[in-house]
Amino acid sequence: MNRVHPPYSKWLGTAFAELPCAETLTPLLSAALAARTWQERERHLSPAYELAAGMHNDLGLTEPLETKARYFHTRPFLVMDGYRFTDTLMATINDPQVRSLPPVGAIDQFVDSTDVTQFANRRKRYITGPVLATLHLDK
Repeated sequence: MNRVHPPYSKWLGTAFAELPCAETLTPLLSAALAARTWQERERHLSPAYELAAGMHNDLGLTEPLETKARYFHTRPFLVMDGYRFTDTLMATINDPQVRSLPPVGAIDQFVDSTDVTQFANRRKRYITGPVLATLHLDK
């Protein structure tokens, strides 16, 4: 969000430490890493999520989105429902050629279903589509 990128992965921590948000995020993320229970971890991660959501809103790329962590359905876990941010950002892309590009990243960034993510054949079908999935690209 600050358009600062580490030259390579070894420098990630150094680059992160220089970001304007580092002073606030570092203690939260450090405490989350040191947490011994999921409740304690969540107590530190939720404000970090909310800060990142606010940073998204500050960019002005989309209409402002709710920044408060919320419960995951009826479960006791606080989440950001990150898809709201990606869906809203994707909706701002007007170029049809760019809109038609396939997603890049790990499948669990795009699919929230263990029925898909835990089975290789289903992951491949999701990624490649029904026609390419039948070609056995992994052989």
